[in-house]
Amino acid sequence: MSTPAAPPHPPGQPYVQHGGPPPHLGAEWEAKPNRSRRVLVLCHVGMLIHFPLHVVMWVAVFALLLALGLVGEIVLTVLFFLEKPALGLMERAVGLVPVRPDWWATWREVRHEGEPGFARDRIEAELNGRAAKITSAPLRAHLYRGIGPRAALEIAGSLGWQLSDKARVRPRAELVLRRASASSSLTKNGPIG
Repeated sequence: MSTPAAPPHPPGQPYVQHGGPPPHLGAEWEAKPNRSRRVLVLCHVGMLIHFPLHVVMWVAVFALLLALGLVGEIVLTVLFFLEKPALGLMERAVGLVPVRPDWWATWREVRHEGEPGFARDRIEAELNGRAAKITSAPLRAHLYRGIGPRAALEIAGSLGWQLSDKARVRPRAELVLRRASASSSLTKNGPIG
């Protein structure tokens, strides 16, 4: 007879203290279904074709931002009260263009998608590769595709990271994490985890 696995956090304590989402959140916190091998190969071939166009697009976006920034600097110096809204608008506009489209599939993803430890290894490598002085880290959705954002936060929590309270929560795109301080990982009863 096997015993059931221990819960990911102590019973009776809020899940947020562990650095993850509350348990009542919706489907956007669950894993996306794994893609079939045929779809993965098609996505990989499409990525190889699309990548040069994607790079050209980002160079054009950079040039446009540079040009608007130079002109905007002159205009915003005179109209200083428009600076904050203009920067917010520029940030939202750049946020619409993905750094890495969701449908891309690298050769490594073609070979390993669906394997249970694949996403865990990628998340651990990403977060353990951060220097100790770096206190925040974006975790892009392609890293946790097979397990979902909820499980990614479980893994990040075990490595000393938790969901940042300063960034907008977008679990389907990325998780913005921050290092958990020693005081936030302790409760009255001792360490969590």
